[in-house]
Amino acid sequence: MAFVALSVLELVHSFNIRSEESIFKIGLFKNLYLIGAVLLGILLQVLVVVIPQIAKIFDVVPLNYNQWVYTIIISILPIFIMEAQKKINEIRFGKISYKTAVR
Repeated sequence: MAFVALSVLELVHSFNIRSEESIFKIGLFKNLYLIGAVLLGILLQVLVVVIPQIAKIFDVVPLNYNQWVYTIIISILPIFIMEAQKKINEIRFGKISYKTAVR
């Protein structure tokens, strides 16, 4: 479960780190290559866990329903956390970029 959660979490987090702007301001569907890469990564991750022959190679077991729900929740948490951080930084520093604000 940790293997899947961390992998999918990092894939989802790639939407947050592509811009200093909110992902809701710039739009989720602006970068189709990123969407394709994330979907492909998630598909491969699910296949590793679901297909028994591949799961045996990676030494993982199939997840039950509750574990999938927890994994999805854990994986989307960075969106809300980073959006809150971006909003706090916008309020605190104005429209200054993060690189400038750190100085």
